[in-house]
Amino acid sequence: MNKPHRDNTDRTLIYGSHPVIETIKASRRKVYEIFLVKGSDADRRLNREFGENNLNLRYMSGIQLDSLTRDVKNQGVAARVGFFPYDDFDTEILRLKDSQRCLILILDQIQDPNNLGNILRSACCFGVDLVVLSKDRAVSVTPAVEKASAGSAAHVRICRVTNLNRSMETLKSVGCWIFGTDATTGTNYFEADLSGKMALVMGAEGTGLRRLVRDNCDIMIKVPMTGPIGSLNVSNATSIVLAEAYRQSFFIKSGPQV
Repeated sequence: MNKPHRDNTDRTLIYGSHPVIETIKASRRKVYEIFLVKGSDADRRLNREFGENNLNLRYMSGIQLDSLTRDVKNQGVAARVGFFPYDDFDTEILRLKDSQRCLILILDQIQDPNNLGNILRSACCFGVDLVVLSKDRAVSVTPAVEKASAGSAAHVRICRVTNLNRSMETLKSVGCWIFGTDATTGTNYFEADLSGKMALVMGAEGTGLRRLVRDNCDIMIKVPMTGPIGSLNVSNATSIVLAEAYRQSFFIKSGPQV
């Protein structure tokens, strides 16, 4: 697992065109300085989109940037920024408490940075109001995750909690239905009503939902499939269900009943 590259007590280094540009656009964390390879696509795009926007630009060679980021797939740009700005769970629940519709995504010990990055990209695209990550045995939002998310992580509200089950009980208390996912059992996802106040719980790679987390779900749903492979990658399965929740909420008058 890639660890975040930290070069000061309150700063970290992100890299790649989308993570850097979307972080600037989101304005949720301080951007201290930007490192660029002169004449790179990232250089041209930054100048085109932000121009003379008081960005602290530092030019260096590709070899120097590769050494700085410890990843040759940096697309010619990196930025020294503040740590990722996690949101507070209790504050977010108060914000969503009186909503008629909300979509919360709970991730039970997702460990692969690419999976988390792809999931955050889908969360951004399909209107997820809050992503809840487990603190233990799970990847955090590292620079590798931000790159895999194509910068989407900058626009998603994300919190980390110690006890997922306690957080699920809090969500139930404000009117959320909790939908757990399983590869083989439960209601087909497109037959469930995903249009109101809901939380979708996705399990870890390989092992799925932990027993206590599964037992705390109100409804289990599945993605029906055929062929010799028994399950989808967790990021793919998440995208499918989030797309259906978005469709039911915004493209039809009322979702089908469970």
